[in-house]
Amino acid sequence: MKQKDKALSRLFPKNCPQKVGEGKPMAPLDMVLVVEYESAHSSDPQAKGANMKASSLASQALKLAFALVVFTSAPALLAQVDRGSIVGVVSDPSGANVAGADVTIRNLATDLSIKVTTDSSGAYAANLLRIGTYSVTVEKQGFKRAVKPNVEVDVNEVVRVDLRLQIGAVNELVEVTGVVPLLQTETSSLGTIETEKRIADLPLNGRNFIQLAYLGPGANSGMAGSNVSGGVFENERANEALSVNGLRVSNNNFLLNGVDNNEFGLGGVVVLPPPDAIQEFRTEENSMSAEFGRGGAAVNVVVKSGTNRIHGGVFEFIRNDVLDARNYFASPSTPKPAFKRNQFGAFLGGPIKKDKTFIFGDYQGSRVREALSYVSSVPNGAERTGDFSDRLTGITFSPCSNPTPSETFDIGTIFDPFTTQSHACANGGGTVLLRNPISYNGQLNVIPPTMINSTGLNVANLYPLPNGPGLVNNYFSNPNRVNDQDSFDIRLDHRFR
Repeated sequence: MKQKDKALSRLFPKNCPQKVGEGKPMAPLDMVLVVEYESAHSSDPQAKGANMKASSLASQALKLAFALVVFTSAPALLAQVDRGSIVGVVSDPSGANVAGADVTIRNLATDLSIKVTTDSSGAYAANLLRIGTYSVTVEKQGFKRAVKPNVEVDVNEVVRVDLRLQIGAVNELVEVTGVVPLLQTETSSLGTIETEKRIADLPLNGRNFIQLAYLGPGANSGMAGSNVSGGVFENERANEALSVNGLRVSNNNFLLNGVDNNEFGLGGVVVLPPPDAIQEFRTEENSMSAEFGRGGAAVNVVVKSGTNRIHGGVFEFIRNDVLDARNYFASPSTPKPAFKRNQFGAFLGGPIKKDKTFIFGDYQGSRVREALSYVSSVPNGAERTGDFSDRLTGITFSPCSNPTPSETFDIGTIFDPFTTQSHACANGGGTVLLRNPISYNGQLNVIPPTMINSTGLNVANLYPLPNGPGLVNNYFSNPNRVNDQDSFDIRLDHRFR
């Protein structure tokens, strides 16, 4: 058994006042508690590096991550990269900037509101907003109230919402329906966003969200066979390999809700949440800000949170061998190798107390039963007793340039390593190093019983006997691989004021 207990934690700066416009945002005091648990148990029928049927030690990994309970005011988190911002300029009908206007940014899912005031240039900024859908409302005496509904804020994104007020009473309403510009001019970062809808709707073989990161430009799974590629002795989980712009798969920086999620032993991630637990994730590929660190891509994952509405679901994904073709290397005389994979679970989120406390949780289980087809070469019964005469081919060679019959040997001849000697070629071919062919009772390629090591014989007898023809690729096996995984996430959000 192999067990790992890992805790993900990072302390954030607290209570650093930040001036936005000409006033401070009236942000609530939040508590966020995230618990991640993941366990994996796998029984691999192939020992590492072996080409025969064997049983390796069962491996089990327990991965437990707690993001510390964080008490902080939202604008005080200067480097919380799992959030976004809304900025803009408020102007009057003539285009002049409006100072001192009240701007209210409201989260439509949790009814959380943040208020800021425009500065002397009419600019406002609401930083470190949780990802989601917002409405932006501007009020100023002598002008009609302006509202921009349904503003989507993605992870680590700055959304610009400029509003133009019209002359009138404050109780009159003007709803702005213009589209938010697609071109991001507020940051230099280049990356891709995978939203909740895309994560849920796009097909994922194995339900591994990292496969969606390959949709970005310059992204792929990197060199095959790395420790983070999954299904290997050190890592029985899904493929975590991500190479961006030709960099190594170990150069990336994985974040979960703004918390370090890097597994430094193998170079992958500690917690690999299921797709139903992810609200969205962003892959920063180039020109990201210095807060991310490291040299590769930054994969920033945000887990879902509860809202004022109860939402949830159950699922099961089944894949089996009914419609699969027979493995090319499987023995034709045996039934088709079996394969069964079940991935099942549920998720549920909602309010504990409306507008105050929210909770979201999910569970996913995975059960894999897979018959692996292996073709190996094992010694036959005669070879176990030292008789390798079946290795003689009838094709000859000689170390001498113009050999005599006694200087000519079959290419399958076994030579005694303890008889190396200098030999003068008979027809003037110079001197070569030569060994005596092994034989017993006049039979070439038969090792004398006195030369057979008992320990080596016992090791050879551990190999199964051939079940196929020939001297090579003469053993077919279909050992059963068992892989069981369970994971759950719980997120609790509370608003203190």
